[in-house]
Amino acid sequence: MITTIHLLIGALIGKSFKSIWLIIILALVSHYILDFIPHTSPHEVEGYLHGGLNGVSNRDLILKSIEPILGLILVGYFIYLNKEKALLMAVGAFFAWCPDLIVYFAWLDTRWNLLDKIVPRHGNFLYNEAKSLIVGILTQAIVFITTLIFLILPRKGIN
Repeated sequence: MITTIHLLIGALIGKSFKSIWLIIILALVSHYILDFIPHTSPHEVEGYLHGGLNGVSNRDLILKSIEPILGLILVGYFIYLNKEKALLMAVGAFFAWCPDLIVYFAWLDTRWNLLDKIVPRHGNFLYNEAKSLIVGILTQAIVFITTLIFLILPRKGIN
């Protein structure tokens, strides 16, 4: 799934539960559940895997940075609307995004390689890329809209 969806689901988990440990676990698990749903994801930034930041296409880097930035802004907006749950929502969003961040940091610095090998990542049995672009986009749109609805609705936290 795209970064925005992982962030929003994590924020929703943070909004829905009171236990920080439960939020962390559910947010991490949600990442893999979402990646198991057939979807279309953008490919890595051109040239990054082989040349690091020095080898990237600047145009591709800028274009692929827009979506996560918009996702962070959207999550920030929902956190602003739910100030009493701000920390829990931020923790949920962070840990729902965490598996992708680990992959990114492993590309930046080899000290993260061990963790990158332990954490399931794209291309493994948990990742399910849609066979059709339309199906891949449609599944993400359904998850996105449903998550927005639940984030907008007032909700009391569960243990």
